[in-house]
Amino acid sequence: MHSLYRLRSYIMSQDFLVNRSNLAEAKMASAVTPVAASGEAVLRVDKFALTANNITYGVAGDIIGYWNFFPAEAGWGRIPVWGIATVQSSEHPGMKVGDRFYGYFPMSTELLVKPERVTERGFFDAAEHRAELPIVYNQYSKMTVDNGFDPALDNHAMLYRPLFTTSFVLDDYLADNDFFGADSVILGSASSKTAFGLAFMLQRRGGKKVIGLTSAGNVDFCKGLGLYNEVLTYAEVESLPQAASAYVDMSGNGDVLRRLHHHLADNLLCSCGVGVTHHESGLGQGSDDMPGAKPQMFFAPSQIVKRNEELGPEIYQQQIGEATQAFLAEVDNWVSIEEHAFSDVDAVFHTILDGASPTRGYVITAG
Repeated sequence: MHSLYRLRSYIMSQDFLVNRSNLAEAKMASAVTPVAASGEAVLRVDKFALTANNITYGVAGDIIGYWNFFPAEAGWGRIPVWGIATVQSSEHPGMKVGDRFYGYFPMSTELLVKPERVTERGFFDAAEHRAELPIVYNQYSKMTVDNGFDPALDNHAMLYRPLFTTSFVLDDYLADNDFFGADSVILGSASSKTAFGLAFMLQRRGGKKVIGLTSAGNVDFCKGLGLYNEVLTYAEVESLPQAASAYVDMSGNGDVLRRLHHHLADNLLCSCGVGVTHHESGLGQGSDDMPGAKPQMFFAPSQIVKRNEELGPEIYQQQIGEATQAFLAEVDNWVSIEEHAFSDVDAVFHTILDGASPTRGYVITAG
């Protein structure tokens, strides 16, 4: 039985695939576990987080290139997730079996990587198909205490690091541009983790009124966070105060976007698209003839590269790390984390696709 188990674990890998043109259609597929050649390593995916952010990756897969990180069979895709993996086998002298890494993974049980620039802090995947993709997503961090990882907070690292990093960088981007002259910052999909992470940063910074837009069912949650000066439903867009405003759109709801633009008109000084929690609306950016600032999609890696060049990556990462620790000290008051087996990934994925409760965070254990 022992040899049979070893044989099965060696030859079989599991991939969770989604239809690239219809995210609601998904399937589990088996494949031969990759084998490391010289200079490569195979990582066993231990666990990963699933959030509305991953739905954005799927919706924007062709536009921004998310499907290209982890290729799949024609018509299907492997949506990227943030997770933790252990080196299962290695043909690279700097990669030791048993070392753990945090980074960008497919919803799969294994990943073949070609490590370069290997240090005690991590490595970059230099796989040929990833060469033209944003370097931020190709970086893997070694999970050690010296590298800023607390073993007791593994789930928090996966669930919140990527989302809160986007929150931090959004806050930094707005401040870097003097908030485009706005006095109020309006956050769409205010119950999403990226949105209330940004609200957390804005309240720490001070000086701006922070308004949350959300569905009627999430109003109490958003108010309970204590991070928004005002919370309105999407039906109340026309009640927004006529003040110099910046809109950060996490929802991607084209109807809300158009109504907000026409209501605020010239008072809307920045219209920044980030996510598509309302995936059924697609990347609804309204129409070209809307009044107010022209909607622009925000791409966090661009601001990270800019700040790394200006401040140096160590200083910028230190700033992000300090803010992240402050956020993590509070977030368990608002959200509880659920763990599920890899066999449950389809059910969890569809729960999030249909609109999960903001009081829950989901982690899939794959290893």
